[in-house]
Amino acid sequence: MVYVYGGYEFIDKTNLIKRNEYGYKCMLVAVKQVLDYMEALNDTIVDVGGGLRKESRLFDFPCFREAWLNACLHNRWSRQTPPAVYMFEDRIEVISVGGLPEGLTLEEFYEGKSKPVNLELQQIMVQLDYIEQTGHGVPLIVSRYGKEVFDITENFVTVTIPLNKDKVMERDLQKKKGVVLNECDKKIISGMKENSNITVHELSGQIGVGVTTITKHIRILREKGIIKRIGSKKNGQWVKPDRDKNRYVSAGA
Repeated sequence: MVYVYGGYEFIDKTNLIKRNEYGYKCMLVAVKQVLDYMEALNDTIVDVGGGLRKESRLFDFPCFREAWLNACLHNRWSRQTPPAVYMFEDRIEVISVGGLPEGLTLEEFYEGKSKPVNLELQQIMVQLDYIEQTGHGVPLIVSRYGKEVFDITENFVTVTIPLNKDKVMERDLQKKKGVVLNECDKKIISGMKENSNITVHELSGQIGVGVTTITKHIRILREKGIIKRIGSKKNGQWVKPDRDKNRYVSAGA
């Protein structure tokens, strides 16, 4: 049995909104299903600002793949606790049970030296092309995110892969009525995120475009339900609807 927990609004383990169980079947099938599920969650964000189409993803899937396969390979299955994936609003945590393999130093771990806990499982995963024997998985993650994404204790190894926060915001806004934001829209939203009390004149000075242009963009964003003004022009705040909880939150929340 392996687990995937959470969703994009999963803040901590007390606020669980999704739980997928992949068990009571071939363990290798479950491992592949988790990879497929997480790849499907890795939304493609399309940026058409400046007339050029740019695509990016919420997280580095190759790093997640290596973290997940390593978690399955080195998990102490004899303890009857499966590896798990927690997906939070701002990060993914991949957790395996058992700590470092016996006799493997921390420095050797970061260098990619392998001492599998489950040798037979390693041989099977190599034959199925799930993993290679080059030991490049940990060095790949370290090169992308640094050693600090690993939290290693006597009983657990946790790998934390951050989500691209800017892309999370863009994804949420693009999904809102199919809206595609241009660069000016994004800068306005970013300004409101940093200061929900910001004025049109302050936005104009911060972004470097005229008040008339800022006013036009804000009007369109308000008409499409992306932002809303609560309170007066002088003392109010820019907010966005929190559709899932039926309340309003700061534009920067």
